[in-house]
Amino acid sequence: MNKETQLNAYFRLSSLVTDLLPKGGGRFLDIFIKYTLGNRIVSGTVGRQARKSLAKTRKFDNLLVVGDLNIGDAVIAESVVLALRELFPSARIDYIVKKVTKDIISGNPHLTNLFPVYVGAPFPTENDIEEVLRIVRGHDYDLVINMCPMIDDSIFDDKSVLNYSILASELIRNEGSGKGVNSIVYQAYAFVRKAFRDHATSGSDEKYRGSSIYLSAGAIEKAQSFLAGHGVDTWSPKVFLNPDASARFTRIPFDIQRSLLRELSDLECTILLGAGHVERLIEHELAYSLSAEERARIVFVPPSFNIDAYSALIDFSDAFISGDTGPLHLAAARKYSRETGRELRNKTAVFSIFGGTPPRIYGYDSTDPRYFPANQDAPSRTFIGDAACRNITCINKMAKTCKEVRCFQKLDVKGIVSEISRYLRVTRDSYSREIGIVAK
Repeated sequence: MNKETQLNAYFRLSSLVTDLLPKGGGRFLDIFIKYTLGNRIVSGTVGRQARKSLAKTRKFDNLLVVGDLNIGDAVIAESVVLALRELFPSARIDYIVKKVTKDIISGNPHLTNLFPVYVGAPFPTENDIEEVLRIVRGHDYDLVINMCPMIDDSIFDDKSVLNYSILASELIRNEGSGKGVNSIVYQAYAFVRKAFRDHATSGSDEKYRGSSIYLSAGAIEKAQSFLAGHGVDTWSPKVFLNPDASARFTRIPFDIQRSLLRELSDLECTILLGAGHVERLIEHELAYSLSAEERARIVFVPPSFNIDAYSALIDFSDAFISGDTGPLHLAAARKYSRETGRELRNKTAVFSIFGGTPPRIYGYDSTDPRYFPANQDAPSRTFIGDAACRNITCINKMAKTCKEVRCFQKLDVKGIVSEISRYLRVTRDSYSREIGIVAK
């Protein structure tokens, strides 16, 4: 039985448990995982194996980071690249990512080579594996840092490998305790700093603020032209809603999104409504479930917008709303010009709405010390549905097979919009001071 088959069987079983016993099944899975994969003995064993791999590595001049398969994962694992660059300033650091992320990662100054490879998700295709092998065998890497749970270490032949599993064990244990910052973005950075502390060639130890992405001048111009073409000026308040997600357990339910849009239509703002790529045409279904008056504030973001122009449009927005999916991490990342390296606007408030997946691991919140804030000069908030069956196995949203989505119960839509409204008032006053107008 291969890894894909094993994982699918495991998550089908965990889904069956919560289908039959939502509350009790969820608690059982949390306890079971905590005392198996998340206990200190397992964590210690994984840690010793990692140290053994590093001890066998004589030098750290040529390093390869094998990223995971999705857009958000590519942004998250940049924290690994940054940590390695701080510790090994002169090393060659290469990074394997999903092809579609090339346009937001290629400007990263900490990388030596970027290899946009993957086309499959949630599991790699045969061609993906073959391409990874070609890269590994074509370069004399001293160490491979494997951040992809779907790629077995055995494919790297005789290379020294540091596996993500030590990070996974840490996340599970922290989640069980409910203490401390357990963001995967932060923990991935801390994981590398801790693992390599005895091998570092540099003492650089800057405070980590989060991931970054790099946008082309063409992408920024495309976003500006799009707004101007719809009569939306730079200074007017803009709220961007991403209605889609890669899994039904993280996609904000239709009725909740419709309620959000109705409440947002009462605010003095333009509503940018993203396109559905998994749930196709969801944006049009949402808009045409509203009245003509409510719909008047909506501007559709076309599906043809590529990832860097989409990210630039986020940067021009005052607030971004999303479930747990790749665009959430695009919004939270700090944005730089690919050509000049200068910082862009970075004043987008990030509002994430969580269903099944663990919010402390994937969410951003600047008001709660147990969360990691978005890397923006703006607040971030996480709102969580009251799901009785939520448990740590929900972390793999793509493999779950629960019959019913119970993840988004009892969400306070009015409270969410109230916080967005409050931030829009702050940005409106700021805009008014910048252009010398007294706000009404």
